[in-house]
Amino acid sequence: MQTKMKLLIAITILALSIIFITHSRNNTIEEKETQTVRVMESVRSPYFLPLYLAQNLKFFEEQNLIVKITTSSPGAIRAALNSQRTDIALCGIQKIIFNPDQSAKEGNSPKIFATMSLRDGSLLLGKLDNSEFQWPNLKDKSIIGNSQDDSSGIALESVLRENDLPPYRRVTIYHNIPEALRISAFRSGTGNYIQLLEPEASYAEIKSYGKVVASVGVASGTMVVTAFAAMPCYIEEQPENIQRFTNAIYKAQLWLNQHSAEEAVQVAYPSFNNLDRQVLLNSIKRYQSLKIWAENPLVSREAYENFNTAAKEAGEIASFVPYETAVITDFARQAAETIVYNQEIEKPKRNSLLRRLLNN
Repeated sequence: MQTKMKLLIAITILALSIIFITHSRNNTIEEKETQTVRVMESVRSPYFLPLYLAQNLKFFEEQNLIVKITTSSPGAIRAALNSQRTDIALCGIQKIIFNPDQSAKEGNSPKIFATMSLRDGSLLLGKLDNSEFQWPNLKDKSIIGNSQDDSSGIALESVLRENDLPPYRRVTIYHNIPEALRISAFRSGTGNYIQLLEPEASYAEIKSYGKVVASVGVASGTMVVTAFAAMPCYIEEQPENIQRFTNAIYKAQLWLNQHSAEEAVQVAYPSFNNLDRQVLLNSIKRYQSLKIWAENPLVSREAYENFNTAAKEAGEIASFVPYETAVITDFARQAAETIVYNQEIEKPKRNSLLRRLLNN
């Protein structure tokens, strides 16, 4: 009996040793497989909320990715892609796909592989004393817009044309006011309206500089204006990184569909630590109510071609850029088929994370 007991103890110790060694090897493999991905965004905005959720909810970590996010101008992002100083770009597709340069002429343009939004995120603000807004009322009025070749500007021009308001003939658009001076110019009397993203729109409302009268995204309809893109060489060399990144973004989209704006603020706020919390909450609530964000990262043909058409009508491209040339759908499709998020299962982990965020 004593011998059998000793044998049983020895077998148990051996089994535990094997489990420990296997677990240690798996941890070592996971550590070796962890990759760093550099993402450059064109603006820090709640419009890009799923990116910050994926970062702060540790969804990138779950995919064995360390994601480093920096913010720069759209023009600098395209240059950084070409020189391999960033791996992934997040900005208006006008700047990364339709803006021709030497690499594009050589067939080496960036490829879109995922998106976060169904619609443009810009908003039209009017003066506080504006009566009920209708797009035809913009006849003979002026708008402080973004740069002329900006993707949101293209979406705005599309809406104006649909309402029989040809830009620069029936509506004046100011493109030459520097970004940092646009709200000040509007306050001082320049322009009847101003086009802003969040959080600037909610900030302007809280400060009583103006009020939101319309959503450009709702008016222009389903249109992929902003997307994730990478150079073909990076996609070919690091397809696993692209897939893992897309997986995390999709999980963030699923999370967002199952949680309130208040919960999203708790998670996203560390990415906006210089922004008033109420402004961030108002921004997220507005985008949720307007259904700005996509339910999955797939760039549909319809959404892409709608923007393609708008860009051509605005004179920003000479000819259409085919969907098959610019968009890769494999990564988004695989993410949609394999990634799941169940709020009830994840709740203990989520509550623990929220407590940590609140205590910071």
